Amino acid sequence: MKIGIVVQRYGLQINGGAELHARLLAEKLSKNHQVSIFTTKAISYINWDNDIKPDHEQINEIDVYRFRSHKKNKKLTHKYYRRLRNFSKIPIFLRKLGLHNIANSRFFYLKKNFFKWLKYQGPYCPEMLEKIKKVKNEYDIFIFFTYLYYPTNAILPIVKEKSLFIPTAHDEKPFYFPAYQEAFLNSKFIMYNSIGEKELVIQTYPNIKKIQSDIAGVGFEQPIFEIKDRPFDNNYFVYIGRVDTSKNIHELVKFFENYNKINPKTKLIIIGKKEFNIKSQNKNIIFTGFISEQEKNNLLYHSKALIIPSKHESLSMVTLEAMLMGKPVIAYYYSEVLVDHIKKSNAGFIYTDNHDFNNILKHIEKMNNEQYNELSKNGKQYVLNNYTWDTIINKFENAFDYIKNQTN
Repeated sequence: MKIGIVVQRYGLQINGGAELHARLLAEKLSKNHQVSIFTTKAISYINWDNDIKPDHEQINEIDVYRFRSHKKNKKLTHKYYRRLRNFSKIPIFLRKLGLHNIANSRFFYLKKNFFKWLKYQGPYCPEMLEKIKKVKNEYDIFIFFTYLYYPTNAILPIVKEKSLFIPTAHDEKPFYFPAYQEAFLNSKFIMYNSIGEKELVIQTYPNIKKIQSDIAGVGFEQPIFEIKDRPFDNNYFVYIGRVDTSKNIHELVKFFENYNKINPKTKLIIIGKKEFNIKSQNKNIIFTGFISEQEKNNLLYHSKALIIPSKHESLSMVTLEAMLMGKPVIAYYYSEVLVDHIKKSNAGFIYTDNHDFNNILKHIEKMNNEQYNELSKNGKQYVLNNYTWDTIINKFENAFDYIKNQTN
Protein backbone atom coordinates (compact mmCIF):
# COMPACT_ATOMS: atom_id res chain seq x y z
CA MET A 1 0.00 0.00 0.00
CA LYS A 2 0.96 3.61 -0.48
CA ILE A 3 0.58 5.50 2.79
CA GLY A 4 0.82 9.24 3.44
CA ILE A 5 1.43 10.46 6.99
CA VAL A 6 0.44 14.03 7.86
CA VAL A 7 2.14 15.45 10.96
CA GLN A 8 3.00 19.00 12.03
CA ARG A 9 6.77 18.44 12.50
CA TYR A 10 9.09 15.62 11.51
CA GLY A 11 12.81 14.95 11.84
CA LEU A 12 15.62 13.33 13.77
CA GLN A 13 16.06 16.49 15.85
CA ILE A 14 12.48 16.24 17.18
CA ASN A 15 12.68 13.65 19.94
CA GLY A 16 9.32 13.46 21.65
CA GLY A 17 5.55 13.46 21.49
CA ALA A 18 3.40 12.86 18.43
CA GLU A 19 6.29 13.76 16.13
CA LEU A 20 8.53 10.96 17.39
CA HIS A 21 5.54 8.63 17.41
CA ALA A 22 4.96 9.47 13.73
CA ARG A 23 8.58 8.79 12.79
CA LEU A 24 8.76 5.48 14.64
CA LEU A 25 5.49 4.31 13.08
CA ALA A 26 6.55 5.45 9.61
CA GLU A 27 9.83 3.55 9.83
CA LYS A 28 8.08 0.35 10.94
CA LEU A 29 5.35 0.61 8.29
CA SER A 30 7.94 1.31 5.55
CA LYS A 31 9.16 -2.28 5.81
CA ASN A 32 5.96 -3.48 4.10
CA HIS A 33 4.50 -0.32 2.55
CA GLN A 34 5.55 2.74 0.57
CA VAL A 35 5.41 5.58 3.10
CA SER A 36 5.62 9.34 2.51
CA ILE A 37 5.56 12.15 5.07
CA PHE A 38 3.73 15.46 4.61
CA THR A 39 4.95 17.98 7.15
CA THR A 40 6.21 21.53 7.68
CA LYS A 41 9.69 23.07 7.62
CA ALA A 42 9.43 23.92 11.33
CA ILE A 43 11.58 22.66 14.18
CA SER A 44 9.88 24.71 16.89
CA TYR A 45 6.14 24.61 17.55
CA ILE A 46 6.41 27.92 19.43
CA ASN A 47 6.84 30.04 16.30
CA TRP A 48 6.69 27.56 13.35
CA ASP A 49 9.66 29.26 11.69
CA ASN A 50 10.72 27.63 8.43
CA ASP A 51 14.12 26.49 9.68
CA ILE A 52 14.42 23.40 7.47
CA LYS A 53 15.20 24.47 3.90
CA PRO A 54 14.65 21.49 1.54
CA ASP A 55 11.17 20.92 0.09
CA HIS A 56 11.94 17.23 -0.17
CA GLU A 57 14.43 14.96 1.59
CA GLN A 58 14.82 11.38 2.69
CA ILE A 59 15.10 10.45 6.36
CA ASN A 60 15.95 6.80 6.99
CA GLU A 61 14.89 6.04 3.39
CA ILE A 62 11.43 7.63 3.79
CA ASP A 63 10.36 10.51 1.51
CA VAL A 64 9.62 13.65 3.49
CA TYR A 65 7.76 16.48 1.74
CA ARG A 66 7.97 19.81 3.56
CA PHE A 67 5.76 22.88 3.24
CA ARG A 68 6.18 26.44 4.42
CA SER A 69 4.18 27.71 7.40
CA HIS A 70 2.94 31.27 7.57
CA LYS A 71 4.42 33.34 10.39
CA LYS A 72 2.61 32.83 13.68
CA ASN A 73 0.54 35.81 14.84
CA LYS A 74 0.49 35.65 18.65
CA LYS A 75 -1.84 38.61 19.08
CA LEU A 76 -4.54 37.18 16.81
CA THR A 77 -3.97 33.68 18.20
CA HIS A 78 -4.85 34.95 21.67
CA LYS A 79 -7.78 37.00 20.36
CA TYR A 80 -9.50 34.06 18.68
CA TYR A 81 -8.53 31.66 21.45
CA ARG A 82 -10.28 33.86 24.02
CA ARG A 83 -13.34 34.13 21.79
CA LEU A 84 -13.56 30.35 21.34
CA ARG A 85 -12.75 29.66 24.98
CA ASN A 86 -15.44 32.01 26.27
CA PHE A 87 -18.08 30.62 23.92
CA SER A 88 -17.12 27.00 24.73
CA LYS A 89 -18.13 27.55 28.36
CA ILE A 90 -21.76 27.12 27.26
CA PRO A 91 -21.36 23.61 25.72
CA ILE A 92 -19.13 22.59 28.65
CA PHE A 93 -21.97 23.53 31.01
CA LEU A 94 -24.54 21.72 28.84
CA ARG A 95 -22.41 18.55 28.86
CA LYS A 96 -22.40 18.63 32.67
CA LEU A 97 -26.21 18.57 32.48
CA GLY A 98 -26.03 15.55 30.17
CA LEU A 99 -27.23 17.56 27.14
CA HIS A 100 -24.47 16.34 24.82
CA ASN A 101 -26.49 16.58 21.58
CA ILE A 102 -27.15 20.27 22.18
CA ALA A 103 -23.64 20.97 23.52
CA ASN A 104 -21.99 19.39 20.47
CA SER A 105 -24.32 20.82 17.84
CA ARG A 106 -22.99 22.87 14.94
CA PHE A 107 -24.44 25.99 16.51
CA PHE A 108 -21.44 26.07 18.84
CA TYR A 109 -18.78 25.46 16.18
CA LEU A 110 -18.03 29.12 15.41
CA LYS A 111 -16.41 27.69 12.31
CA LYS A 112 -14.96 30.92 10.89
CA ASN A 113 -13.44 31.87 14.23
CA PHE A 114 -12.21 28.32 14.72
CA PHE A 115 -10.29 28.23 11.43
CA LYS A 116 -8.92 31.71 12.00
CA TRP A 117 -7.57 30.50 15.33
CA LEU A 118 -6.04 27.41 13.67
CA LYS A 119 -4.49 29.70 11.05
CA TYR A 120 -2.94 32.12 13.52
CA GLN A 121 -1.94 29.40 16.01
CA GLY A 122 -0.10 27.55 13.25
CA PRO A 123 1.21 25.70 11.50
CA TYR A 124 -0.80 27.29 8.70
CA CYS A 125 0.42 25.57 5.54
CA PRO A 126 -2.16 25.84 2.72
CA GLU A 127 0.37 24.56 0.17
CA MET A 128 0.28 21.19 1.94
CA LEU A 129 -3.49 21.10 1.52
CA GLU A 130 -3.22 21.88 -2.20
CA LYS A 131 -0.54 19.22 -2.69
CA ILE A 132 -2.63 16.51 -1.03
CA LYS A 133 -5.64 17.51 -3.13
CA LYS A 134 -3.53 16.80 -6.22
CA VAL A 135 -2.03 13.48 -5.09
CA LYS A 136 -4.80 12.00 -2.93
CA ASN A 137 -5.78 9.41 -5.55
CA GLU A 138 -2.22 8.06 -5.59
CA TYR A 139 -2.46 6.98 -1.94
CA ASP A 140 -4.39 4.14 -0.33
CA ILE A 141 -4.28 5.48 3.24
CA PHE A 142 -3.61 8.83 4.92
CA ILE A 143 -2.62 8.81 8.60
CA PHE A 144 -3.17 12.05 10.52
CA PHE A 145 -1.41 12.86 13.78
CA THR A 146 -2.81 15.17 16.47
CA TYR A 147 -6.24 16.77 16.67
CA LEU A 148 -4.96 20.24 17.64
CA TYR A 149 -3.53 21.78 14.46
CA TYR A 150 -4.54 23.10 11.06
CA PRO A 151 -3.24 20.22 8.87
CA THR A 152 -5.51 17.59 10.44
CA ASN A 153 -8.60 19.80 10.60
CA ALA A 154 -8.23 21.26 7.11
CA ILE A 155 -6.92 18.25 5.18
CA LEU A 156 -8.51 15.17 6.78
CA PRO A 157 -12.01 15.98 5.37
CA ILE A 158 -10.54 16.00 1.85
CA VAL A 159 -9.42 12.36 2.15
CA LYS A 160 -11.89 11.17 4.80
CA GLU A 161 -12.74 7.91 3.01
CA LYS A 162 -9.13 6.74 3.36
CA SER A 163 -8.22 8.41 6.65
CA LEU A 164 -6.80 6.96 9.85
CA PHE A 165 -6.70 9.47 12.69
CA ILE A 166 -4.30 9.30 15.68
CA PRO A 167 -5.68 12.19 17.78
CA THR A 168 -3.27 12.22 20.76
CA ALA A 169 -6.09 13.93 22.65
CA HIS A 170 -5.89 14.85 26.30
CA ASP A 171 -7.74 16.93 28.86
CA GLU A 172 -6.77 20.46 27.85
CA LYS A 173 -8.92 23.52 27.22
CA PRO A 174 -8.88 23.57 23.38
CA PHE A 175 -10.06 19.94 23.23
CA TYR A 176 -13.49 21.18 24.35
CA PHE A 177 -13.94 23.55 21.38
CA PRO A 178 -16.93 21.80 19.71
CA ALA A 179 -15.57 22.25 16.16
CA TYR A 180 -12.78 19.77 16.89
CA GLN A 181 -15.24 16.87 16.80
CA GLU A 182 -15.50 17.25 13.00
CA ALA A 183 -12.07 15.69 12.46
CA PHE A 184 -13.11 12.70 14.57
CA LEU A 185 -16.48 12.33 12.81
CA ASN A 186 -14.88 12.58 9.36
CA SER A 187 -12.35 9.86 10.13
CA LYS A 188 -12.79 6.42 8.67
CA PHE A 189 -10.80 4.89 11.55
CA ILE A 190 -9.48 6.29 14.85
CA MET A 191 -6.43 4.76 16.52
CA TYR A 192 -6.24 5.86 20.15
CA ASN A 193 -3.08 5.71 22.24
CA SER A 194 -4.74 4.54 25.44
CA ILE A 195 -8.08 3.53 26.93
CA GLY A 196 -8.02 6.77 28.94
CA GLU A 197 -7.76 8.83 25.76
CA LYS A 198 -10.65 6.96 24.13
CA GLU A 199 -12.84 7.38 27.22
CA LEU A 200 -12.12 11.13 27.30
CA VAL A 201 -13.12 11.50 23.64
CA ILE A 202 -16.30 9.41 23.90
CA GLN A 203 -17.42 11.05 27.14
CA THR A 204 -17.02 14.49 25.60
CA TYR A 205 -18.37 13.71 22.13
CA PRO A 206 -20.60 10.58 22.34
CA ASN A 207 -21.36 10.57 18.59
CA ILE A 208 -17.73 9.63 17.93
CA LYS A 209 -18.26 6.14 19.35
CA LYS A 210 -19.87 5.18 16.03
CA ILE A 211 -16.50 5.59 14.27
CA GLN A 212 -14.53 2.35 14.00
CA SER A 213 -11.54 2.42 16.36
CA ASP A 214 -8.84 0.51 18.22
CA ILE A 215 -6.15 1.27 20.83
CA ALA A 216 -2.52 0.84 19.81
CA GLY A 217 0.07 3.30 21.07
CA VAL A 218 3.71 2.70 20.20
CA GLY A 219 5.89 -0.39 20.16
CA PHE A 220 9.13 -0.52 22.12
CA GLU A 221 12.34 -2.50 21.89
CA GLN A 222 15.27 -2.69 24.27
CA PRO A 223 17.55 0.23 23.35
CA ILE A 224 21.01 -0.66 22.12
CA PHE A 225 23.61 1.77 23.42
CA GLU A 226 27.05 1.86 24.97
CA ILE A 227 26.85 1.96 28.75
CA LYS A 228 29.39 4.54 29.87
CA ASP A 229 30.60 5.54 33.32
CA ARG A 230 28.14 6.97 35.78
CA PRO A 231 27.99 10.73 35.02
CA PHE A 232 27.56 11.89 38.65
CA ASP A 233 28.83 10.57 41.97
CA ASN A 234 25.56 11.32 43.78
CA ASN A 235 22.04 10.03 43.13
CA TYR A 236 20.02 11.81 40.48
CA PHE A 237 16.56 11.73 38.91
CA VAL A 238 15.72 12.61 35.32
CA TYR A 239 13.01 14.33 33.35
CA ILE A 240 12.96 13.71 29.58
CA GLY A 241 10.80 15.65 27.15
CA ARG A 242 9.82 19.11 26.06
CA VAL A 243 11.00 21.75 28.51
CA ASP A 244 8.05 24.11 28.69
CA THR A 245 5.23 25.20 30.95
CA SER A 246 2.69 22.89 29.29
CA LYS A 247 4.69 19.97 30.70
CA ASN A 248 4.54 21.49 34.22
CA ILE A 249 8.33 21.84 34.38
CA HIS A 250 8.15 25.02 36.45
CA GLU A 251 6.41 23.10 39.25
CA LEU A 252 8.86 20.20 39.00
CA VAL A 253 11.73 22.66 39.49
CA LYS A 254 9.98 24.20 42.51
CA PHE A 255 9.23 20.81 44.09
CA PHE A 256 12.79 19.59 43.57
CA GLU A 257 14.26 22.75 45.05
CA ASN A 258 12.24 21.99 48.18
CA TYR A 259 13.39 18.35 48.15
CA ASN A 260 17.01 19.52 48.02
CA LYS A 261 16.51 21.20 51.37
CA ILE A 262 15.99 17.68 52.80
CA ASN A 263 18.56 15.91 50.66
CA PRO A 264 21.04 18.52 49.37
CA LYS A 265 23.27 16.17 47.37
CA THR A 266 20.66 14.69 45.01
CA LYS A 267 20.43 16.10 41.48
CA LEU A 268 17.68 16.56 38.90
CA ILE A 269 18.69 16.27 35.24
CA ILE A 270 16.23 17.88 32.83
CA ILE A 271 16.76 16.50 29.33
CA GLY A 272 15.20 18.20 26.32
CA LYS A 273 15.16 21.31 24.22
CA LYS A 274 14.07 24.43 26.08
CA GLU A 275 10.97 25.93 24.50
CA PHE A 276 10.51 28.41 27.36
CA ASN A 277 13.06 30.18 29.52
CA ILE A 278 12.75 28.16 32.72
CA LYS A 279 15.63 28.80 35.13
CA SER A 280 16.80 27.74 38.57
CA GLN A 281 19.55 29.03 40.84
CA ASN A 282 19.91 25.52 42.27
CA LYS A 283 23.17 23.98 41.00
CA ASN A 284 21.72 20.50 41.50
CA ILE A 285 19.18 21.13 38.73
CA ILE A 286 20.91 20.65 35.39
CA PHE A 287 19.36 21.49 32.00
CA THR A 288 21.10 19.48 29.28
CA GLY A 289 19.26 20.86 26.25
CA PHE A 290 18.89 18.58 23.24
CA ILE A 291 21.29 15.63 23.45
CA SER A 292 21.92 12.46 21.46
CA GLU A 293 20.00 9.24 21.99
CA GLN A 294 23.19 7.64 23.36
CA GLU A 295 23.63 10.39 25.96
CA LYS A 296 19.94 10.31 26.90
CA ASN A 297 19.94 6.55 27.37
CA ASN A 298 23.10 6.63 29.46
CA LEU A 299 21.68 9.32 31.75
CA LEU A 300 18.44 7.37 32.15
CA TYR A 301 20.29 4.10 32.76
CA HIS A 302 22.26 5.47 35.71
CA SER A 303 19.36 7.47 37.20
CA LYS A 304 17.27 6.47 40.22
CA ALA A 305 13.97 7.11 38.41
CA LEU A 306 12.17 9.11 35.74
CA ILE A 307 9.90 11.95 36.89
CA ILE A 308 6.94 12.97 34.69
CA PRO A 309 5.19 16.07 36.08
CA SER A 310 2.85 16.54 33.10
CA LYS A 311 -0.90 16.77 33.69
CA HIS A 312 -1.76 15.98 30.07
CA GLU A 313 -0.57 12.87 28.23
CA SER A 314 -2.22 10.59 25.67
CA LEU A 315 0.45 7.86 25.99
CA SER A 316 3.80 9.13 27.39
CA MET A 317 6.34 7.24 25.35
CA VAL A 318 9.18 8.20 27.67
CA THR A 319 7.36 6.54 30.59
CA LEU A 320 7.28 3.26 28.70
CA GLU A 321 10.90 3.66 27.55
CA ALA A 322 11.99 4.13 31.16
CA MET A 323 10.02 1.11 32.36
CA LEU A 324 11.54 -1.05 29.63
CA MET A 325 14.97 0.05 30.84
CA GLY A 326 13.99 -0.99 34.36
CA LYS A 327 13.59 2.50 35.80
CA PRO A 328 10.76 3.34 38.22
CA VAL A 329 8.50 6.20 37.12
CA ILE A 330 7.25 9.00 39.37
CA ALA A 331 4.12 10.60 37.90
CA TYR A 332 1.69 13.36 38.74
CA TYR A 333 -1.74 12.32 40.01
CA TYR A 334 -3.55 14.62 37.57
CA SER A 335 -2.61 12.65 34.44
CA GLU A 336 -5.05 9.73 34.09
CA VAL A 337 -2.87 8.04 31.48
CA LEU A 338 0.23 8.10 33.70
CA VAL A 339 -1.71 6.93 36.73
CA ASP A 340 -3.12 4.07 34.67
CA HIS A 341 0.38 3.00 33.51
CA ILE A 342 1.70 2.98 37.07
CA LYS A 343 -1.27 1.17 38.59
CA LYS A 344 -1.25 -1.53 35.91
CA SER A 345 2.52 -2.00 35.94
CA ASN A 346 3.19 -1.61 39.67
CA ALA A 347 6.44 -0.04 38.56
CA GLY A 348 6.32 3.45 39.99
CA PHE A 349 4.77 6.02 42.27
CA ILE A 350 2.15 8.78 42.07
CA TYR A 351 2.42 12.13 43.83
CA THR A 352 -0.26 14.74 44.47
CA ASP A 353 1.75 17.52 46.10
CA ASN A 354 5.25 18.53 47.24
CA HIS A 355 4.95 16.48 50.43
CA ASP A 356 4.23 13.28 48.45
CA PHE A 357 6.98 14.17 46.00
CA ASN A 358 9.55 14.48 48.79
CA ASN A 359 8.52 11.21 50.42
CA ILE A 360 8.66 9.28 47.16
CA LEU A 361 12.12 10.52 46.19
CA LYS A 362 13.40 9.85 49.69
CA HIS A 363 11.87 6.34 49.61
CA ILE A 364 13.49 5.50 46.26
CA GLU A 365 16.88 6.70 47.44
CA LYS A 366 16.63 4.42 50.50
CA MET A 367 15.31 1.30 48.72
CA ASN A 368 17.39 -1.86 48.92
CA ASN A 369 18.36 -3.78 45.79
CA GLU A 370 15.59 -6.35 46.18
CA GLN A 371 12.86 -3.70 46.36
CA TYR A 372 14.32 -1.74 43.45
CA ASN A 373 14.75 -4.83 41.28
CA GLU A 374 11.11 -5.80 41.87
CA LEU A 375 9.94 -2.47 40.47
CA SER A 376 12.37 -2.83 37.60
CA LYS A 377 11.07 -6.28 36.69
CA ASN A 378 7.45 -5.14 36.87
CA GLY A 379 8.05 -2.25 34.49
CA LYS A 380 9.87 -4.33 31.90
CA GLN A 381 7.16 -6.98 31.93
CA TYR A 382 4.37 -4.43 31.57
CA VAL A 383 5.90 -2.95 28.41
CA LEU A 384 6.74 -6.34 26.89
CA ASN A 385 3.19 -7.57 27.55
CA ASN A 386 1.44 -4.55 26.07
CA TYR A 387 3.69 -2.55 23.75
CA THR A 388 5.58 -4.71 21.26
CA TRP A 389 5.83 -3.56 17.66
CA ASP A 390 4.41 -6.83 16.33
CA THR A 391 1.21 -6.22 18.27
CA ILE A 392 1.01 -2.54 17.29
CA ILE A 393 1.66 -3.07 13.57
CA ASN A 394 -0.87 -5.90 13.44
CA LYS A 395 -3.51 -3.49 14.73
CA PHE A 396 -2.62 -0.98 12.01
CA GLU A 397 -2.74 -3.64 9.30
CA ASN A 398 -6.23 -4.63 10.47
CA ALA A 399 -7.26 -0.97 10.38
CA PHE A 400 -5.88 -0.60 6.83
CA ASP A 401 -7.87 -3.66 5.74
CA TYR A 402 -11.02 -2.18 7.25
CA ILE A 403 -10.50 1.16 5.45
CA LYS A 404 -9.77 -0.55 2.13
CA ASN A 405 -12.83 -2.79 2.43
CA GLN A 406 -15.06 0.18 3.26
CA THR A 407 -13.68 2.20 0.35
CA ASN A 408 -14.06 -0.54 -2.30
